[in-house]
Amino acid sequence: MSKKFLKGKVALITGAGSGFGREMAVAFASQGASLVLNDINLEGINETRDIVLNSYNVDILLAEADISKEEQVDMMRKNVFQKFENVFLLVNNAGIRGGSSTLKTKTKDYERVMDVNVKGAWNVTKSFYRKMTKQKFSPVAGKIINITSCAGTECGLNPFIGMYSVSKAALIAFTKLWALELGPNNITVNAICPGIFLTPIYNNDPDFIREWIKLRNIKLPIDKIGEASQVADVALFLASPASDYITGQNIILDGGMTISINKL
Repeated sequence: MSKKFLKGKVALITGAGSGFGREMAVAFASQGASLVLNDINLEGINETRDIVLNSYNVDILLAEADISKEEQVDMMRKNVFQKFENVFLLVNNAGIRGGSSTLKTKTKDYERVMDVNVKGAWNVTKSFYRKMTKQKFSPVAGKIINITSCAGTECGLNPFIGMYSVSKAALIAFTKLWALELGPNNITVNAICPGIFLTPIYNNDPDFIREWIKLRNIKLPIDKIGEASQVADVALFLASPASDYITGQNIILDGGMTISINKL
C-alpha cells in the first residue's frame, strides 16, 4: 500500500463537526486527502478544520448545510465541484438520536430522525454518485461509507430508541442496495456499525454511558466503552486499497455487544 493512499483524492464527511466525523477527518488527512467538512454546526466544522490543520497541510472546504434539505445538498455539490475535481470518498456520518418506541413516537419526532438519518444520506448520495461514477481512479472509482448502528441490526433493535433503530436499519439496507446499484460503476459501498462509543450522542460522558448500559442490562464482552478513533481506524481501512474488493458489508464494531445478547 502506498504511503499516502488518499493523496489527490477528496473525502466528503457529513456530520464532521464532532465525534466520529471529526476523527475520520483527521484520519483521512493523515493519508493526504483533501476534505469537505459538512455539518449544520459551522462552529463545529471550524474547530475540526483547525484540529486537522494543526497536524496536516491539506485543502479543506467547509460546507455548512442541512442534509435533510435537498436544495442545500445540491448547493453543497456545486460548491464542492467549484473547488475540487473529485469526491473519491463519501462518508454518510451525520445522524441524530431520538424517538421512543415506534408506536409512541410523535410524527414530528419521526420526521426529524428519518429526515437526517435516512433522507439525509439518500440526498447526499444521489447528489454526488453520478460524478463519482465518471471519475478515472482505478481500480475503484469511488467509495461510500455509511455510519450505521448496532441499533439497526437484528440483534440490536431496541424499542427504547425505536425510531432511531428503524432509521439505522434503513441505512443498512441502503448500504446493500447501493452496493448492488453502483458496483458496475466500480464504486464500493460499505457501512461501519458502532456499538456504544464515547461521542456527543452520549454527551461525551462515560458515567452517563455506564449508567445507560446498566439500565438497559447491556453486556460488553470487551468491557470498555469505544473511542471515536476506533471507528476512524476502520473507516481508514475501508478508504484504503486493502478494501477494494469489499462491498455491501456492515462491519459491526461493538466490543461483542450484539453477540452477547441473551448469552451473558
